[in-house]
Parts: sequence; C-alpha cells; structure tokens
Amino acid sequence: MWLIGLDDTDVPDSRGTGRLARMLADELARRGCADHGVTRHQLLVHPAVPYTSHNSAACIAVDADGADMADTFARACEFVAARSPSGSDPGVCLAAAEAVGGPAVAFGRRAQRRLVARGEAEELAAGESCLLAGLGGTRDGVIGALAAVGLRAEGNDGRFIGLGRIRELGERVRVHEILDAGVHAVVSAAAAQPQADDWVETLDWVRPRLLGGRAVLFVERSKNDGVDWIVADRGKRSRVRQRGRAAR
Repeated sequence: MWLIGLDDTDVPDSRGTGRLARMLADELARRGCADHGVTRHQLLVHPAVPYTSHNSAACIAVDADGADMADTFARACEFVAARSPSGSDPGVCLAAAEAVGGPAVAFGRRAQRRLVARGEAEELAAGESCLLAGLGGTRDGVIGALAAVGLRAEGNDGRFIGLGRIRELGERVRVHEILDAGVHAVVSAAAAQPQADDWVETLDWVRPRLLGGRAVLFVERSKNDGVDWIVADRGKRSRVRQRGRAAR
C-alpha cells in the first residue's frame, strides 16, 4: 500500500486540499490503484503558519500492486500542480506504508504541536525513502504532506473524508448500510452497542475516525423518535442542521 500526502494546495475561495485529494484518489482508481480512503489530519494552528482555513493536510491510501512508484508520484505531482491555484504552496509526498518509520510518525506529531521547517521535512524524507516535492510558491506544503503520511501510517489520527460510499449515505440509515458503505466498525461509548438493523441519524456527515488503522464511526443514543443512534462526531453543517430540527 502507498500513502500520498497533500497540503497547501488551496487559497481562499478555491477548492480545499481535502477535495483535491479525493479527486486525485478517483483519478488513481481509474488508473488501477485500488482506493483505501482519504483521511484529514489536523496540524498546528498558529499565527506563524500561513494556512488557508484550518491547517489540515490530507492523505490518500492506495493499493498500487504492479504500478511504478516513481511514475505514480510524477503523475500525482502533475495532477496536483495543474489544479493548485496561483498563490498556493502545494506539496506532495509518497511512501510505501510499510516503509514509513518512527521518524516520519514523530514528525507528524511534531507538526501538530509546534512549528517545523521545510528543511526538516526535506531532510527527513530523504532519509526515510519518501518521495517529496514542493510544487510552487514557498514549497512549504511539503511539511503537511509528509506529516499526513506519517500520521496516516501510524493509524490513530484524523478522520476519513473519503472512503467507499460514505458520502452517498442518506440522513437516516441502518448500521449495516454504513458498514456496507466501507466503514469498518460502528461503536458507542455506552454499554449497549449498535446492532446491524438499528437506525442511525447521520445528519449527512459520516466521517469515521482512523483508529487502529481502521475506519471507526462513533455514535450515541438518539433522542429522536424512530432513530436508535446519532453520529457522535458532528461537523459544523450537521450541528446547524440538528439545531434547526430541535427548533421545529
């Protein structure tokens, strides 16, 4: 499996890095690389970091059996460069998941806690056999791109923004439909656990966490009639939607 990290591919009012990562995953799938999902990883929010909105990076996981790594990296860089607007500082990183070691994981964790420099990312990537490229601007996007690869490889950070058919699920679905869409587990912090035929209110926002290398969706008991559970992790749009329903 290969991991492809992206960061700093956008400017205000352009498509975000997460969206571009999902587009690249679709393109790679058309070229025969089986898609294992796109994850979002939150990095440090600090006045010294010139992020566009939330300073998050994205990572794609693909099964590229038989493909050439250097060629795939070149195609990914070409794809990203062609779709990153002027003023952005895009970076792309590619590594074999099994080859990503502790230093890359530690770098990802550091990028979440403190400021790190582009030179640090470039030096580490060379020693870790990671392909890394800055595609324009300051090239500082290599920092988040490498961090995303390290965090995805570690398997316990971020959430899936693209996986199977999670974006096609309705607002109220059965647990088994969520699992069939590509989520590995639907769990609750309560003693009772969701059953296959239980109803879940998704609020149109199914974004499972990456835990133990698996996509895990957390739910909690719902107070709405006819629904057993509601997603516990709710995005801004879904929180607004929930408040609107409560007001009716």
